[in-house]
Amino acid sequence: MSPITIALILLLSGLAFIVLEMFIPSGGVLGFIAAVLLVAAVVYAYLKCDIAVGTAFLAAAVITVPIMIGIAIRVWPHTPLGRMILLDSATEEYVDSHASSGHTELVGRRGIARSNLLPSGVAEIDGNRWDVIIVGPAADRGDLIEVVEVEGNRVLVARVDESEEAPSPATEDAAAESLTSRNDEIFEDDPFA
Repeated sequence: MSPITIALILLLSGLAFIVLEMFIPSGGVLGFIAAVLLVAAVVYAYLKCDIAVGTAFLAAAVITVPIMIGIAIRVWPHTPLGRMILLDSATEEYVDSHASSGHTELVGRRGIARSNLLPSGVAEIDGNRWDVIIVGPAADRGDLIEVVEVEGNRVLVARVDESEEAPSPATEDAAAESLTSRNDEIFEDDPFA
Protein backbone atom coordinates (compact mmCIF):
# COMPACT_ATOMS: atom_id res chain seq x y z
CA MET A 1 0.00 0.00 0.00
CA SER A 2 1.41 3.38 -0.95
CA PRO A 3 2.15 6.04 1.70
CA ILE A 4 -0.39 8.43 0.13
CA THR A 5 -3.12 5.79 0.44
CA ILE A 6 -2.31 5.22 4.11
CA ALA A 7 -2.31 8.99 4.80
CA LEU A 8 -5.63 9.28 2.93
CA ILE A 9 -7.16 6.44 4.98
CA LEU A 10 -6.01 8.15 8.20
CA LEU A 11 -7.49 11.49 7.03
CA LEU A 12 -10.84 9.99 6.04
CA SER A 13 -10.99 7.98 9.28
CA GLY A 14 -10.39 11.17 11.28
CA LEU A 15 -13.21 12.94 9.43
CA ALA A 16 -15.51 9.96 10.02
CA PHE A 17 -14.75 10.03 13.75
CA ILE A 18 -15.59 13.75 13.84
CA VAL A 19 -19.03 12.95 12.44
CA LEU A 20 -19.44 10.02 14.85
CA GLU A 21 -18.60 12.31 17.78
CA MET A 22 -21.56 14.48 16.87
CA PHE A 23 -24.01 11.56 16.75
CA ILE A 24 -22.76 9.10 19.37
CA PRO A 25 -22.38 10.36 22.96
CA SER A 26 -18.84 9.34 23.91
CA GLY A 27 -17.74 12.05 26.31
CA GLY A 28 -15.14 13.31 23.86
CA VAL A 29 -13.38 9.97 23.27
CA LEU A 30 -14.35 9.85 19.59
CA GLY A 31 -13.31 13.48 19.16
CA PHE A 32 -9.90 12.71 20.66
CA ILE A 33 -9.48 9.73 18.33
CA ALA A 34 -10.48 11.94 15.39
CA ALA A 35 -7.85 14.54 16.35
CA VAL A 36 -5.16 11.87 16.69
CA LEU A 37 -6.05 10.36 13.29
CA LEU A 38 -6.01 13.77 11.57
CA VAL A 39 -2.64 14.71 13.07
CA ALA A 40 -1.28 11.24 12.18
CA ALA A 41 -2.45 11.67 8.58
CA VAL A 42 -0.66 15.00 8.21
CA VAL A 43 2.53 13.86 9.95
CA TYR A 44 2.61 10.60 7.98
CA ALA A 45 2.16 12.51 4.72
CA TYR A 46 5.05 14.82 5.62
CA LEU A 47 7.37 11.99 6.73
CA LYS A 48 6.66 9.27 4.15
CA CYS A 49 5.83 11.50 1.18
CA ASP A 50 7.27 14.84 0.20
CA ILE A 51 6.55 18.33 1.55
CA ALA A 52 4.01 19.11 -1.18
CA VAL A 53 1.87 16.08 -0.30
CA GLY A 54 2.17 16.84 3.42
CA THR A 55 1.07 20.43 2.83
CA ALA A 56 -1.85 19.21 0.70
CA PHE A 57 -2.98 16.92 3.52
CA LEU A 58 -2.62 19.75 6.05
CA ALA A 59 -4.70 22.05 3.84
CA ALA A 60 -7.29 19.32 3.32
CA ALA A 61 -7.58 18.78 7.09
CA VAL A 62 -7.81 22.51 7.82
CA ILE A 63 -10.53 22.98 5.19
CA THR A 64 -12.60 19.80 5.64
CA VAL A 65 -12.75 19.66 9.45
CA PRO A 66 -14.83 22.87 9.84
CA ILE A 67 -17.01 21.86 6.89
CA MET A 68 -17.69 18.42 8.40
CA ILE A 69 -18.45 19.94 11.81
CA GLY A 70 -20.79 22.48 10.21
CA ILE A 71 -22.66 19.80 8.28
CA ALA A 72 -22.93 17.61 11.38
CA ILE A 73 -24.27 20.50 13.47
CA ARG A 74 -26.84 21.31 10.78
CA VAL A 75 -28.03 17.69 10.52
CA TRP A 76 -27.79 16.78 14.23
CA PRO A 77 -31.11 18.30 15.43
CA HIS A 78 -32.97 16.12 12.91
CA THR A 79 -31.47 12.84 14.17
CA PRO A 80 -33.14 10.69 16.85
CA LEU A 81 -30.46 11.69 19.40
CA GLY A 82 -30.82 15.37 18.53
CA ARG A 83 -34.61 15.23 18.82
CA MET A 84 -34.30 13.41 22.13
CA ILE A 85 -31.96 16.01 23.62
CA LEU A 86 -33.55 19.12 22.11
CA LEU A 87 -37.15 20.07 22.49
CA ASP A 88 -39.25 18.81 19.60
CA SER A 89 -40.35 22.38 18.88
CA ALA A 90 -36.74 23.43 18.30
CA THR A 91 -36.57 21.37 15.12
CA GLU A 92 -39.81 22.72 13.67
CA GLU A 93 -39.69 25.81 11.54
CA TYR A 94 -40.63 28.86 13.59
CA VAL A 95 -43.56 30.69 12.07
CA ASP A 96 -44.31 34.08 13.53
CA SER A 97 -48.02 34.81 13.36
CA HIS A 98 -47.17 38.51 13.51
CA ALA A 99 -44.67 38.39 10.63
CA SER A 100 -46.89 40.05 8.05
CA SER A 101 -45.57 43.44 7.11
CA GLY A 102 -47.42 46.43 8.46
CA HIS A 103 -50.20 44.56 10.29
CA THR A 104 -52.66 46.89 8.57
CA GLU A 105 -55.25 44.13 8.64
CA LEU A 106 -55.62 44.80 12.38
CA VAL A 107 -57.00 48.32 12.02
CA GLY A 108 -60.60 48.38 13.18
CA ARG A 109 -60.44 44.99 14.92
CA ARG A 110 -61.45 44.69 18.53
CA GLY A 111 -59.91 42.70 21.33
CA ILE A 112 -59.44 42.43 25.07
CA ALA A 113 -56.69 44.01 27.16
CA ARG A 114 -54.79 41.14 28.82
CA SER A 115 -52.80 43.51 31.03
CA ASN A 116 -53.22 47.07 32.23
CA LEU A 117 -52.40 49.36 29.30
CA LEU A 118 -50.40 52.17 30.91
CA PRO A 119 -49.73 53.16 28.01
CA SER A 120 -48.31 49.86 26.74
CA GLY A 121 -49.22 46.30 27.50
CA VAL A 122 -50.59 43.12 26.00
CA ALA A 123 -53.92 42.70 24.24
CA GLU A 124 -55.56 39.72 22.62
CA ILE A 125 -56.90 40.45 19.15
CA ASP A 126 -58.43 37.68 17.03
CA GLY A 127 -56.96 35.04 19.33
CA ASN A 128 -53.37 36.37 19.08
CA ARG A 129 -51.50 38.30 21.76
CA TRP A 130 -50.01 41.63 20.67
CA ASP A 131 -47.83 44.22 22.35
CA VAL A 132 -49.92 47.36 22.06
CA ILE A 133 -49.84 51.02 23.02
CA ILE A 134 -53.05 52.68 24.12
CA VAL A 135 -54.08 56.05 22.74
CA GLY A 136 -56.03 58.21 25.14
CA PRO A 137 -57.07 57.11 28.63
CA ALA A 138 -55.51 53.98 30.10
CA ALA A 139 -57.31 50.65 29.94
CA ASP A 140 -57.55 48.07 32.68
CA ARG A 141 -57.14 44.36 32.20
CA GLY A 142 -60.27 42.93 30.60
CA ASP A 143 -61.35 46.19 28.94
CA LEU A 144 -62.52 46.14 25.34
CA ILE A 145 -60.02 47.80 22.98
CA GLU A 146 -59.91 48.54 19.26
CA VAL A 147 -56.92 48.93 16.95
CA VAL A 148 -56.91 52.50 15.61
CA GLU A 149 -53.56 52.57 13.81
CA VAL A 150 -50.50 50.49 13.01
CA GLU A 151 -47.17 52.30 12.63
CA GLY A 152 -44.45 49.85 11.64
CA ASN A 153 -44.39 47.34 14.47
CA ARG A 154 -46.36 49.57 16.87
CA VAL A 155 -50.01 48.66 17.30
CA LEU A 156 -52.00 51.62 18.63
CA VAL A 157 -55.30 50.86 20.33
CA ALA A 158 -58.06 52.82 22.03
CA ARG A 159 -60.36 51.77 24.86
CA VAL A 160 -63.94 51.20 23.73
CA ASP A 161 -67.13 51.13 25.75
CA GLU A 162 -68.96 47.88 25.04
CA SER A 163 -72.13 49.80 24.15
CA GLU A 164 -70.24 52.08 21.73
CA GLU A 165 -70.31 51.44 17.99
CA ALA A 166 -67.16 51.24 15.89
CA PRO A 167 -65.36 54.62 15.92
CA SER A 168 -65.42 56.80 12.86
CA PRO A 169 -62.22 57.94 11.12
CA ALA A 170 -62.63 61.33 12.85
CA THR A 171 -62.43 59.55 16.23
CA GLU A 172 -59.27 57.76 15.09
CA ASP A 173 -57.69 61.09 14.12
CA ALA A 174 -58.64 62.56 17.48
CA ALA A 175 -57.10 59.58 19.25
CA ALA A 176 -53.85 60.01 17.30
CA GLU A 177 -53.81 63.73 18.16
CA SER A 178 -54.39 62.81 21.80
CA LEU A 179 -51.31 60.58 21.72
CA THR A 180 -49.23 63.36 20.18
CA SER A 181 -50.39 65.93 22.73
CA ARG A 182 -49.82 63.45 25.56
CA ASN A 183 -46.25 62.84 24.36
CA ASP A 184 -45.71 66.61 24.18
CA GLU A 185 -46.93 66.96 27.78
CA ILE A 186 -44.70 64.15 28.99
CA PHE A 187 -41.54 65.54 27.39
CA GLU A 188 -42.39 69.21 27.92
CA ASP A 189 -40.47 69.47 31.21
CA ASP A 190 -37.45 67.48 30.15
CA PRO A 191 -34.63 68.38 32.57
CA PHE A 192 -31.97 67.28 30.08
CA ALA A 193 -33.10 69.48 27.21
